[in-house]
Amino acid sequence: MKAIRVVIAEDEPLNINILRKILEKHCEGVEVVGTATTVKKAVEVIKETEPDVLFLDIEMPPHKGFEVLEKFPEVNFDVIFITAHEEYALQAIKFAALDYLLKPISIDDVQTALRKVNLNRTVKPGQSNELAAILKEYLKDKEQSFSKIVIPSNDGYNVIDLANIVYCEACDSYTKIHTDEPKVHLISKPLKEYDELLSDKGFYRVHKSFLVNVDHIRKIIKGIGAAVIMSDKTNIPISMRKKDEFFQSLKGVMNI
Repeated sequence: MKAIRVVIAEDEPLNINILRKILEKHCEGVEVVGTATTVKKAVEVIKETEPDVLFLDIEMPPHKGFEVLEKFPEVNFDVIFITAHEEYALQAIKFAALDYLLKPISIDDVQTALRKVNLNRTVKPGQSNELAAILKEYLKDKEQSFSKIVIPSNDGYNVIDLANIVYCEACDSYTKIHTDEPKVHLISKPLKEYDELLSDKGFYRVHKSFLVNVDHIRKIIKGIGAAVIMSDKTNIPISMRKKDEFFQSLKGVMNI
């Protein structure tokens, strides 16, 4: 089997050595073909080695790591971002559906990231450019509110306006995202992940199986059998455990 050719772009030489050792000792079929500590050097190394995978640090002072990708009209390699525990950057990466490693880097996390890369080799050429462009917009102004989310599809990714999502529904370990097109996207991630991402974006977990967009609620049914009627006429139950908390959260937003 052909080895996976890897380039590491990280501004700290110590972190490069740690990741290199993990890749060489614990990841079968991986060859580190180059490293770089600056954006300029990373671009040179990528052009020389033509890697399959780039491990790219978000912060490469005085630049941002995604500036590496801007130097390529078409990105023909997979990108795994590296980031510290910086909440905003991590949230941006998740909204852009990009693979990432958190510092300090662990063996298990590196192995998991590479497995995802191997399962996702059919992504459209140039897709990483689009995702990096979205990430750049997210990171450019920390005061702005995320208005779009990237979700995987069979042939790449879909970029969806949060305002167009009516509700999200749990389906075993998957999530169905229902939009107002109407269209349903089935995603191989649990509802819990979308609850964590969207809970401060106008979405509310009214039931263990449903996360609703408050802006798409058209009617609220109180009492026994409490429920919300959504803009697509879907009747979604409100769990007993969530009912009082949910109604309290809507005061000031809706006249209930």
